[in-house]
Amino acid sequence: MVCPHCSSLYVVKEGKRKNSEGALYQRMSCKSCKKWYSLPIDTEVRGRLPEISSGKILSVKYNEKVRIHGLTDVHVGASEFDMKKFKECIVTIMEDPNARWFGNGDLIELIPPGYKSISQRGQSISPEEQYLTFLDLVQPIRDKCLFLRGGNHDFLRSQIILDLDIVKLIANELNVPYYPMPGYTRIDVQGTRWNLVSGHGKSGGKNGDLELDKMAAVYSQGDVFFLGHNHQLYVKPIDSLKIVNDEETLYRRWYIRGGSFLRYAEYARYSFYPIVRAGWTTIEFSKDRIKCWTN
Repeated sequence: MVCPHCSSLYVVKEGKRKNSEGALYQRMSCKSCKKWYSLPIDTEVRGRLPEISSGKILSVKYNEKVRIHGLTDVHVGASEFDMKKFKECIVTIMEDPNARWFGNGDLIELIPPGYKSISQRGQSISPEEQYLTFLDLVQPIRDKCLFLRGGNHDFLRSQIILDLDIVKLIANELNVPYYPMPGYTRIDVQGTRWNLVSGHGKSGGKNGDLELDKMAAVYSQGDVFFLGHNHQLYVKPIDSLKIVNDEETLYRRWYIRGGSFLRYAEYARYSFYPIVRAGWTTIEFSKDRIKCWTN
């Protein structure tokens, strides 16, 4: 939905009302210009979501520091999905006026019937219910979502089976930008521009830095490099020296593997896979610095 006052896509539904003649209207508010408007229910139209295609950049601006939470490898519907941890994350974002978030793939478990002989016991609810449950869970923070992207569980599986991108449908339902590929997001805080580079990831290797090194070599202007997929949870400062006003100064970038919302699975126990703590990461951008931590 596009705001009729400022053309922003940052609008949310605010309940329904009836006029004096009993006609039902959808109340809307724009989070950009702060104005309200109403639409007759039978004429409500959903705008096309913006897709951040390869080579394009999403830019956002803030007048004070912003804390961006990376929600990757959520796996709603998986037998080991940690609902308690995910709800803790939702509350953290909901209660912080300076919080924003993005979804970084594998948002749902999505095991279609007969898919590569994978046992249906790996999921506790059907893919349809996973889709609806994810939307219900993020409803309280939908107006704080920056963008979504897909992963191998949701995007790739739905594309292979149905030639349909399930994460693009979720993004459309939330009315947020969608990244089909890795890319830059520019975070402007009081005139200071920071570059967040994010992608879902492909490698399940033990050394998570190796794939981040590849990302940093391609996206050389990044300040923060964020990947999911392998369920490792860590933030790591990468320091180097650069020249500012003819003097050497410390230049700090950040490597992040975003974790997951999965408990220790039975297949992982059977194969003695390393225990990885469930959780997520937060990136705080301010005018002068970046801080990162795990939750």
